[in-house]
Amino acid sequence: MPEPDDHLVIEPSVLYVGTPVYLVSTMNPDGTPNLAPASSHFALGRTIVLGLETDGQSVQNLADRPELTVSFPSGALWRNVERLSTVTGRDPVPDAKADHYRFEPEKFERAGLSPVASDLVAPPRVRECPLQFEAVVQRITPGVDAGFAMVESEVVRVHAHPALVVPGTDHLDPRAWHPLIYSFRHYFDRGSELGWTRKSRTAPTPPEIARWESFGGTWEVADVGDSSATVRLCRCDGGEEVSRITSSEPDFVAWAAVMAS
Repeated sequence: MPEPDDHLVIEPSVLYVGTPVYLVSTMNPDGTPNLAPASSHFALGRTIVLGLETDGQSVQNLADRPELTVSFPSGALWRNVERLSTVTGRDPVPDAKADHYRFEPEKFERAGLSPVASDLVAPPRVRECPLQFEAVVQRITPGVDAGFAMVESEVVRVHAHPALVVPGTDHLDPRAWHPLIYSFRHYFDRGSELGWTRKSRTAPTPPEIARWESFGGTWEVADVGDSSATVRLCRCDGGEEVSRITSSEPDFVAWAAVMAS
């Protein structure tokens, strides 16, 4: 018989299971920038889809001026982000926000952050954020709930702090990237790395394996467990085994687990 299900049926007030925070910058009718924090988003290819509240100034701005920037803060900037949590760029403040928000036209100053000019769009980026996208809106779709909209945008330029980029490449180094994570109304930094996928272009090959490959040899994962892994080192002609490497080094075990899958 199957084991009994020990999960609880609950009704949480929010479903933010844990996503990176972003700051979206748009242009107000008077030519000044608006800055707003959010965390609902996903990306596919060069498209980023943002979930934004319809009673905020951002969606109103984008409907009229369809350019934006999306800047991703690091964990160290959580206090700056939180300074924007009770202010809005809408004047007058919508009734739904009147009890908890006040109008603030100087969002960058309020957050203690600095605007920096974009290359291809009008809204500025956030200088202190290590990863920044410039984007152009392609479509705004009303949500099932009238309180939010889905904004589909094409990313036309990406700016990254040099410390995030693998030298000599266009790849972001996931070990150097520490986004601010929003989970059930709490802020977190990213935790320790657990592993990676076969498609990763930045995953490290263990030095001993890379050295064997440089000599033209091949290899095969013979065994991998939770705490150790064994790899067969083979000749390039026919795959005859020459020796084996067994290691309990976490990076080696993680690499072997991926390669054996």
